[in-house]
Amino acid sequence: MLKNLVHWRAGKFLLNRVSRAGATRCLCTPFKNQTNESAALGDAEPAIRKHVNPFAQTTSTPLPDNEVNESKEERDKRLKVLQLEADIAHQEGRRVPALDFFKEHHWAHVLTLPSKSARIKYYAFLWQIEMKKESEQRKKALRAEGTERRIAEMRKEREENTHIIYGLAHTSMFLRIYDSTINHWQNNRLTRAMQFAPKIVLDCSYDAHMTNREASYAAKQLMLCFAENRAHDEPFDLHYCNANFKGRCMQSLERFIPTMHNPEFPMNVHSECFTKLFPKQQLVYLTPHCREDLVTYNPDDIYIVGAMVDTVNNEPLSLAKAKRLGLRMARLPLDHYLQWGSGSGKSLTLNQMITIMLDIKKTGDWNAALQHVPRRKIIDLGTEQAQGRQALNRRANKLNVRIDHLLKYENNRPESTAFATPQKVRQHKDGLDFNLDSWATGKKKTSRNKCEGGA
Repeated sequence: MLKNLVHWRAGKFLLNRVSRAGATRCLCTPFKNQTNESAALGDAEPAIRKHVNPFAQTTSTPLPDNEVNESKEERDKRLKVLQLEADIAHQEGRRVPALDFFKEHHWAHVLTLPSKSARIKYYAFLWQIEMKKESEQRKKALRAEGTERRIAEMRKEREENTHIIYGLAHTSMFLRIYDSTINHWQNNRLTRAMQFAPKIVLDCSYDAHMTNREASYAAKQLMLCFAENRAHDEPFDLHYCNANFKGRCMQSLERFIPTMHNPEFPMNVHSECFTKLFPKQQLVYLTPHCREDLVTYNPDDIYIVGAMVDTVNNEPLSLAKAKRLGLRMARLPLDHYLQWGSGSGKSLTLNQMITIMLDIKKTGDWNAALQHVPRRKIIDLGTEQAQGRQALNRRANKLNVRIDHLLKYENNRPESTAFATPQKVRQHKDGLDFNLDSWATGKKKTSRNKCEGGA
């Protein structure tokens, strides 16, 4: 009986080995067939099997051409893997937001990242945004609770007090102006500007020459241009031309201004070129690469500003486009009114350009209009003179030379001479004269000790 049991176990072990070998052979058959096919086609190099981790993509940086060549099934499969990766990292407590926080444009950007480290950095960036939103929601809930508490106390006080209470939120002669009222008033002012104000154009055709970060910066500056123009007393009739609504810049701008496509919203966005919308003889392209300065503002001209953030690409693209279209060109007279500091670039943001054009249109004074240039980029002459005087004093103190008699008559140079009597300079031998009578008799009493003894 024991001998039959041993034979039965040995036979079962052999059958299991055979079945495993057959399964391995079946799994390897596709790879062998592929190898045979490649050998039949004349490939000299043998196929090398490599283990690939689906959570660590080793592909190169995907370009737009690669995104087009990738099929929809492969893209969906890779998206599911990345979503699983983000979900596992979030459950492990890492700096990754929940899947509910991700939007379509977030996943579209994740698919373009080349490595896992880049994805981890982007996840941490989104996690910080999520934490800020949650913190703002908590603060908002606390403020709402405080407001309800104050309203309840005010109602209780009103019930107890039968007299008239004057002041805000009570009996008052002043009307409350709500934010919606100010918003409608500013939109009405923009509507009047569309009818009577001079026009200015923002050229949005540089999306292909910017990176993702530069495109997001450009979208934020375009939003600030609209806000600065709407808040001004005399706004422009602002036009966004050459807008690609499927591009990165316009998609980011739609997130900043969700109502930009509403027909009642006072914002002019065109997909056509400005040469088709306005007379060509009135167009003036503002580019920093030309040699002609804009001396005076002409309200009959339509000025064009290139909507491009060129932190990486410093090529004169706006100059080339203006020459290609045959337009007049001009630049702001920055060198005539400002003294630029060393190491500071002469580049201005789009909203700074709009505010400068708004002020030059209103005042006609370049000194007042160029106040919007950041102070860190220019040199203040008064501050420079004070710094130079301090440096001269430090150098004089190092040489142990006093020049107070020269600086004293700084406003009256004829009275300043090098032979004036300087102040007394402390010498290193003061109080060290040798006296034989007092030598070795103890410490020498100072004048202060003498005064104290006499008192």
